[in-house]
Amino acid sequence: MDYQEAIALAKSGKEEGFRFLYEATHQSKYYLAVQYMKNEEEAKDVLQDAYIRAFSRLDSLQQPDAFPGWFGRIVANTAKNRLVKNKPMLFTEMNQNEDAEEFERSIEDENISIQPELAYMQQERNALVHELIDSLSTEQRMCILMFYMEGDSIRQIASALGCSENTVKSRLNYGRKNLKIKSEQLQKKGYCLYGIAPLPLLIYLLRAQASELFGSSAYAQVGQAIADKVFGDPQIRHIIDGVSETRYAVKTGVNAAAKSAAKSGFLHTAAGKATAIFLGVCVAGGTIYGAARLIPSLAENRNETTPPAAQPTIQATATTAEAATTPVSTTAPEPKALAEADYPALIAGGLTKEEVEFVLAYGPDEIPEQGFSLSDYTNLLNSLCMGSKSNGIIKNYGVNEEWKAQYAVEDINRLFASFTDYRFEESDWDSEFIRIKDGVLVYAPATLNYAVTADIVATEYTEGEINIYYTYQYTGYEKPSYTASKRAVLEPTADGPYRIVRIEAVETQPEGTEATPSTEAASGDPESETGGANRVNEDAGIKKLYAGVLDDVSDETARYCLQDMDGDGIQELLIGTENADGPFIYYDFHVYSCEKQGDAYALKPINGSATAMGPRIAADGNGLYSQQISRGTGTVEVLRITIQGDKLVSGSVEQEMTLGSSEYKTFDAANPTVEWIDISDRSAIAPAG
Repeated sequence: MDYQEAIALAKSGKEEGFRFLYEATHQSKYYLAVQYMKNEEEAKDVLQDAYIRAFSRLDSLQQPDAFPGWFGRIVANTAKNRLVKNKPMLFTEMNQNEDAEEFERSIEDENISIQPELAYMQQERNALVHELIDSLSTEQRMCILMFYMEGDSIRQIASALGCSENTVKSRLNYGRKNLKIKSEQLQKKGYCLYGIAPLPLLIYLLRAQASELFGSSAYAQVGQAIADKVFGDPQIRHIIDGVSETRYAVKTGVNAAAKSAAKSGFLHTAAGKATAIFLGVCVAGGTIYGAARLIPSLAENRNETTPPAAQPTIQATATTAEAATTPVSTTAPEPKALAEADYPALIAGGLTKEEVEFVLAYGPDEIPEQGFSLSDYTNLLNSLCMGSKSNGIIKNYGVNEEWKAQYAVEDINRLFASFTDYRFEESDWDSEFIRIKDGVLVYAPATLNYAVTADIVATEYTEGEINIYYTYQYTGYEKPSYTASKRAVLEPTADGPYRIVRIEAVETQPEGTEATPSTEAASGDPESETGGANRVNEDAGIKKLYAGVLDDVSDETARYCLQDMDGDGIQELLIGTENADGPFIYYDFHVYSCEKQGDAYALKPINGSATAMGPRIAADGNGLYSQQISRGTGTVEVLRITIQGDKLVSGSVEQEMTLGSSEYKTFDAANPTVEWIDISDRSAIAPAG
């Protein structure tokens, strides 16, 4: 079997394809992970995470033979993320560009091809490796290993580590200087270096050490242990076994996490049987990937409990049947409209009408008869949190030092109460992905590739049931947009308040006093006209702030554009300068946004900068695309640049294709190039009219 066949088998869910990819790469990548982390246990976690990420993203790999290098960069990126978490000051670009050009002039002076066998004993060789590699900073070590051991290009390293190419060159250059200084010190101590330059010597020693370790029984045991975790993981089992169409991105340490979650009771039902652990949340193409493992008690009992809403339905059916056979005539209670002020007293969670509309928009599309699955709750948590970004229904405390979002647990639970008895409870449970402490839920949500509105048009309320009729409008960035008429049926819970038990499409809606915003606008309602005027005023206020930024730009060659990079309805201001790299034009740019403060907007500079070749507007509405083109092979690598919190972030390679191919032509047509405007041309930010 080769990589071409293995990738094809893996994409079709065949385990032998995944096994081949693992066996062909795990030894060399584990060795590199150990060198990155300088800790064997953390290296195991890094490698496990990297395989799970790679196996769940095989569809993005266009060239099967490139798997080892592609996977190696995933390993490096995973290691970098863990190192940054442990030491946040790592991988800064400050003072890293001073000798970038010198690197390119002098790199050819040192031949890193394998040297003739050197007369080192194992103990002496290992000690020498330790001395040399410890002379490098973490950043320098990773760049040198990726460049010389993995054969990655400077651009690929920059993409994997999230830094500029000049920074990579500087780290390589400083690393070589530090190795030279260290080798001089070692020779004074009596080490024999055989007159070989320090960098080629280190690479030789690393390869020799790795080759010896690959044949050891201890290494085989490590490889088997990691394989057991990877192939026993829920995500991989879902892909291989074909149990579900949903893919999962899963955190390491499944057994330890299961024990922690069992102790904490992070998520639960009122009966206490639906205990679960979330093992991860990530973004891929605008889709949330969640993972969960059921505690055995839930797996054994999940079908024993009747959903709380089922009993009232059964009783209503029985009453209807009895009435049909009874000669005594009865009069059904006349339904009445539900006043807006009545919502908090009647709806579970004490929701207002606006909050009910929000749940109907970003909550469940239907209420499953068998109850929600764990992945359903993960997706609902994500969609509700991200959907509330524009209206603040779920209080957002901003991001923490790890750039993870922080949400009010109380607000989340109130919304969940309107359609389920599932709750997020505060406890001592702690995870890298989801934490709850002091009433705050911390996690990294996935960006939605759609927007939804739900406008209530009529209600029918009786003592036993509430029918809410509403217009559901879906605006998709990848799927077609549509509008539908729906009805939500609510029935009382054992505690009294009404909860959604059914959601269904309807052909017609009863006439009611509540009109949709679109109807109001069509009839010329003064309030809707005022809303339009407010929007115009807000846009003018934002453009005025951006005009002030442009006034402070002294570089006459700079250019700018307006583009909504994060889908929040506010266009960001991008200010960039052209940089030619051979036949390609790159833009180095900064980003500014605005945020609402009271009745006005305030300027919000986005931290960091990005470099992109002919940046393109992502068709899914999430950020911009940048390309990396190999002049030799014509390979095009596509990366995404997004705003995360207050920071501009360049992601890893999402797509690989060949320049001029049908796939590239499709990409080119779907993702238009950003139209830059000369700094002297203020027409794009001029007041309307």
